[in-house]
Amino acid sequence: MFWSKIWFFLIAVGAAVALTIALVLPRPAERTLVNEESQRLVVACGVIDILLADDARNRVELAGSFARTPEIVSALEAASGVEKLDAQRMKQVRDVGDAVMKTIQGARKPDFAMLIDRRGRVVARVRLEENDFGDIVAGRPLVDDALAGYLRDDLWAQNGTMYFVSAAPVIKRDPPVSYVGAIVLGHQVTNALAAKLVSSLNVDVGFYLGKDDVAGSKTLALDHAVMQSAVGKLSGGDLGHDCQANQPIQLSAGSDDYTAVVARLPGEAAAKQAFYSVFIKRPQALGFAGTLKVVKQSDLSFKSFPWFLVGGAFLLSLGIGIALMFIEADRPLRRLTADAVRLAKGDTERISEDAHGGKFGSIARSVNIHIDKLGRDAKTAKKDLDQLLGPAPEGSLGTIDLLATPLPPARPGGPAPAAPPPPSDFKFGSADSGPVRTPPPRAPTPPPIRIQTPAAAPPRAPTPPPIQMNQPPPLSLDDDILGRSETDADAGPPVDPYFKSVFDQFVSTKQSCGEPTAGLTYPKFAEKLVKNREDLMAKTGCKDVKFTVYVKDGKAALKASPVKDEA
Repeated sequence: MFWSKIWFFLIAVGAAVALTIALVLPRPAERTLVNEESQRLVVACGVIDILLADDARNRVELAGSFARTPEIVSALEAASGVEKLDAQRMKQVRDVGDAVMKTIQGARKPDFAMLIDRRGRVVARVRLEENDFGDIVAGRPLVDDALAGYLRDDLWAQNGTMYFVSAAPVIKRDPPVSYVGAIVLGHQVTNALAAKLVSSLNVDVGFYLGKDDVAGSKTLALDHAVMQSAVGKLSGGDLGHDCQANQPIQLSAGSDDYTAVVARLPGEAAAKQAFYSVFIKRPQALGFAGTLKVVKQSDLSFKSFPWFLVGGAFLLSLGIGIALMFIEADRPLRRLTADAVRLAKGDTERISEDAHGGKFGSIARSVNIHIDKLGRDAKTAKKDLDQLLGPAPEGSLGTIDLLATPLPPARPGGPAPAAPPPPSDFKFGSADSGPVRTPPPRAPTPPPIRIQTPAAAPPRAPTPPPIQMNQPPPLSLDDDILGRSETDADAGPPVDPYFKSVFDQFVSTKQSCGEPTAGLTYPKFAEKLVKNREDLMAKTGCKDVKFTVYVKDGKAALKASPVKDEA
């Protein structure tokens, strides 16, 4: 699993790097966009300042042409010669001024005109407060300069709006040359004027008097407090540097956000905090989420996006990952599964640990450890069974697998009937050993048990029978059973056909194994079988005992098996 983990780690690192790039890349683009917007606003603000200056020059020229009209010169010369202005003269002069205004062609027609005599009195007003006359306007900088012979412009705030005004002196050219008055032309700051100023700049502009909106290329309710705060930070008498001096500010109108710069307006309106603002709507594609919102279908086309490259990289990564998983996980798991199936079928005793690596080898080792534990538990169970039935002593002439040790005091089905244990060995007397010991009386011999093995079997090396876990441990027949002469056979019990067949098989097996049989007599052999049968029946409560001859460790041996039920 090592390479699979490494591969997935590399894929995760690559995905993390790609995600990081996707999240970080919009930030530089955003900064670049903000800088471009700021520069764009500063340039637009400077262009608007230039346009306003150019418009002022045109308005001043228009005012000069208006003042040179002979009808205007004659009307103001006559008005300047009277002590008191009356309504009749006012109407006469107003009609003259209105007639001259009608002759002006183009889109920059004045919105109002004021005709002032050389004393600074308003002789007549045209198209604005037409019934007002006789008031003194001398003392206003624009009017004083015009009466002094200067052409100039200004910005007036009147009735909640602003006017770009221009003034020119009215001069009598005939000798003697004299100043007979001045005229003032006013152009209202309107939405149309604002739209015309920014028509080629792709920005918007608004004109304000303090907290009041005057006009704008777009009707928006922007935050005046933010703009006034920015205007308050501007200082210096040169208003032409306001566009470059202030930093862009962020404004909001409804759900839209804007970036703006502000600049002060000159003239008398400056005393009422007149200023204008150039602003542009902030793009929504700011940051990663904003970029996703403005993605278009064309951006995901095959011409714009490298789908083949991305798809090929994905398939290659997926193929490598699947191949590594198959090599390091699927194939070893199949091998381990196949070995487990063979173990379950008994075709093998253990799972090969060398054939499996990594965690699969650990699984194989764990299974083998459990198998070894089961083997140890089986040996322990067999040892406990041997302790229950008793050990099997060995004899010189072979082994008779009979019970030779007492059973535990408790057994299944209740305690066994109390009976004295049989003697562990029996010896026959001889001429040198003294008198022969008479065996104790025995219980009546039970009816003969049917023999499973024929009595007369040809001599051959018998095959050891399978070991049965419920059979008692072996008991050795003492070598002294051969110490008695054959003449003592008549002193033993009568010949039992079953015991005689077992005796014959035992002798035949010993001969086939190359063991000596001299001195082996039937009476003592039968007496031993009877004793062990009675003892086994008393201890186990069985109905009968079956004796089997077999070969153990190259020697003839005899095994006693309890029979629970009669056949």
